[in-house]
Amino acid sequence: MKNITKFLMAFLCLGMIFASCNKDNIDYDELNRQQIEAARKEKARRDSLLRIQAPQLEQYAKTKWGSDAKYSDSTGIWYKVELATGNTTPYTYTGSMGYYGPQINTWSATLNFRGELMNGTLFDKNTDGIPKVYNNISQAISIYKQAWVQAFAPTIINIQGQDRRFEGLLPKGLQKGDKISFISPSYYTFDQTEYTAGSEKVTVPKNTPVVYTIDLVAIGAATSN
Repeated sequence: MKNITKFLMAFLCLGMIFASCNKDNIDYDELNRQQIEAARKEKARRDSLLRIQAPQLEQYAKTKWGSDAKYSDSTGIWYKVELATGNTTPYTYTGSMGYYGPQINTWSATLNFRGELMNGTLFDKNTDGIPKVYNNISQAISIYKQAWVQAFAPTIINIQGQDRRFEGLLPKGLQKGDKISFISPSYYTFDQTEYTAGSEKVTVPKNTPVVYTIDLVAIGAATSN
């Protein structure tokens, strides 16, 4: 039930919209059953994709990164990281308790990045010599999806005195000067949507794992919504 709960939250908003339009004629038990069933089907879909893609991701990571390849069992993401040295004032990621439970607060980031297909074809990057500035990282996440959250976020964030797991790849989260390359199951990236908006005018087919490299130039509090 723990894993299903993660996916269930994505469907709760639909239930709320439905309820707001039909306040006087709602079978909440039936609505709850529908949401749980939808979450179960979504988990089954992702599990099926992971069974297919996991060997491909492992082969890519071990071939490309060798002994530097690391694996996140909780996400299925493979990655290689080069940590900065001498960073005496690391950025502290924070979180809060929202309506659906613990959530990570957003941040700003200045970075160089590349997005590639597994065959090495480049599909997106920042302009050469001009790092991309995100005043709020949600601007990037809306494009490049959940895998970027995992690449940035710490594994655990203390919220109101309790440690909450966010399944981030790095214990302290991505910091200024760090460089990370990672390959993710497709459901953490473009999933069932074809991506055509990259800088290189290359189409990323749906259900396709992609590789990102992020070189973090600066990080701080979000300065916009």
